[in-house]
Amino acid sequence: MVSRKVRARALAAHMALIALLCSGDTVRALSSNGSPDAYSEIQDDELKNTFLRILSADGESSTGNLVLFHESGDPDNQVVVHVVQDRGIARGTQYPTYVFRTVGELESPDLIFKSHTGTRLYRHDEGIPETGCLLSAENGYSDVCLADVQGNAAPDLPGLRKDFWSDLIKLFGL
Repeated sequence: MVSRKVRARALAAHMALIALLCSGDTVRALSSNGSPDAYSEIQDDELKNTFLRILSADGESSTGNLVLFHESGDPDNQVVVHVVQDRGIARGTQYPTYVFRTVGELESPDLIFKSHTGTRLYRHDEGIPETGCLLSAENGYSDVCLADVQGNAAPDLPGLRKDFWSDLIKLFGL
């Protein structure tokens, strides 16, 4: 006869396996060349200098080693969200991350949010939703919403990463 302790452990192992198999992402991590990094180096010196000027005016220091990712938000208002990381200043696996918004012209980006995040970004697989988080970034064991679909800073919205472990960590308040 199998003891209660062994059955409880077996049940817990089966439940964990089922949760892993059933937890499907509704978003995908963007990647470049197989690595979980959605950012690319800024090739345009004028664009890079624009971001550096805005960061300097906001009191942020930078190494100039900037990488960029951008995502279109509200198509009716031509909103584009630009996520810039300074890869010269690491805090473990996280980097200073700056979220900018442009409406119409790229010449005047507004700094809307600052954080420290990893290199992995999450977005919806199919199109842009009408409301909610547009783009989120890896932050510790979970993620943080960088901007909503209107191009506003949205750290209070739930991020887009959906997996069993993130939900479990949030449940225990870690």
